[in-house]
Amino acid sequence: NDATYAVYVRTIQGITFVNEYLRQTAPEKLAERGVSDELAAKIEGFRAEARFLRAYFYWMAMDTFGDVPFTTEKDVLEMDFRPKQKSRADIFTYVIGELEALLGENSAMPNVRSNYPRADKGAVLGLLARVYLNAEVYTGTPAWEECKSACERIYALGKYTLATNYASLFRGDNGENPGAYNEFLFSAYYDQTSAQ
Repeated sequence: NDATYAVYVRTIQGITFVNEYLRQTAPEKLAERGVSDELAAKIEGFRAEARFLRAYFYWMAMDTFGDVPFTTEKDVLEMDFRPKQKSRADIFTYVIGELEALLGENSAMPNVRSNYPRADKGAVLGLLARVYLNAEVYTGTPAWEECKSACERIYALGKYTLATNYASLFRGDNGENPGAYNEFLFSAYYDQTSAQ
């Protein structure tokens, strides 16, 4: 099935791209290349966003396919490299760990509502809630309290409200339409001028 194949390829390809980005922007690589402290600090934020995307891709792969090949930027890639497959439960544990690290006080992940439409700590919490929501499928053990806690952390931010008109979430102006914008945790940006 072409659609299934496309989901598999895109998730694994996304993970591969993130891993390579993290390899190429490691602090020691930046220092070797003479990158300024100011630019290195900016890149650290991009690295956090990339880690979020990798967690998102792993969640999609785990959710759709179960056990999947697992790699990070720490793997040494050689011509005969074959990633080992990890269980759904192991991928679940990894994704939760990455998301919690990105929510940490010292994380370079952009603060809530500071990075629209790209990922920020609100998006991290949203994904965390989704992952916990299906923990029983992934690990055999439900995580309802953890899911509830992640949702309560989102509400406690005071930065998000549900759209009063559900249809407004699907219009072509989600970056300007406050009826939709205030609900989005992580979105694809659409507007009639630059994202047709």
